[in-house]
Amino acid sequence: MVRGSILRVLVTVAAISVGVVGMGPSGALPRTGGISIADAAPEATPTASAAPTIADRNAVPDGGRAQAGDPKDEVTTIWDLPAGSLILNPVSGRQEVIDPEIARSAVLIGDSQSAGALGVKPADTWVERGLSARGYKVQFMGAGGIGFTATTSWASNYPDSLESGKMILPYGNPALVVVQGGGNDASAGASDAAILSNAERLLRALKASYPESKFLFIGTLARGNHAGGRRTEVDTLLAGFAQRNGVPFVSAGDWLTRYGMTNKMADGVHLTASGHKELSQVLASELKALGLQGPNLTR
Repeated sequence: MVRGSILRVLVTVAAISVGVVGMGPSGALPRTGGISIADAAPEATPTASAAPTIADRNAVPDGGRAQAGDPKDEVTTIWDLPAGSLILNPVSGRQEVIDPEIARSAVLIGDSQSAGALGVKPADTWVERGLSARGYKVQFMGAGGIGFTATTSWASNYPDSLESGKMILPYGNPALVVVQGGGNDASAGASDAAILSNAERLLRALKASYPESKFLFIGTLARGNHAGGRRTEVDTLLAGFAQRNGVPFVSAGDWLTRYGMTNKMADGVHLTASGHKELSQVLASELKALGLQGPNLTR
């Protein structure tokens, strides 16, 4: 027997595509990178009473094949399933998707600061660039316009999307789980209590899926004391939440003025492509200061 806990695959899986999946009028979250957010995921029905336990997750984190000593009687881990297969996580109670590179990934839940806007692609945003610079393969979940409480006509807020099954997380142990946002909650006039309540729901749900992963919250990009307004207040609110829950936090509540980004805005809240590139270096430095380094970092 080779690495990890060996088990027979006891679930029926449904394949979904891994890649760019949009969510517009159909009801699935619009996304521009990462794994999937779907309108409704098909049921993954166990073919036997047993199901993979938490001890089996990432038994073979690189997706390699595991075999028993008898080559005629092959047994597999869930990582022998095709990439994109759906399985039921018995701990979270949600369907999740197989990605063999999950152990090298940062699962990112965010808004348009991460998804991109006004011609900026997700891979070129300050959030994704910063994470990539620190050696993480970014798996984006989320959409522009949403947040802890904020919704759009096509997408629910973070916790509702996750709890309803419209946000389908990758299965296993990502190297890092990142939650970025707050700007749309500020714009919508959400109360402190509502934001904190939904932040708690989200963190609890994510930890059910990822009890062994590192977590990071990234706050709200704003102007600080220079007309930062409610956006800066929400950044401070989220900083307190992260501290109380023992989660590292990167405050962006004054970055637009501190780093001279006000002349690199495409509109009132989104950066130009060059602004994203510059600010990604700031984020990468913050991640380094926190000791966060992904498995793919080569320098």
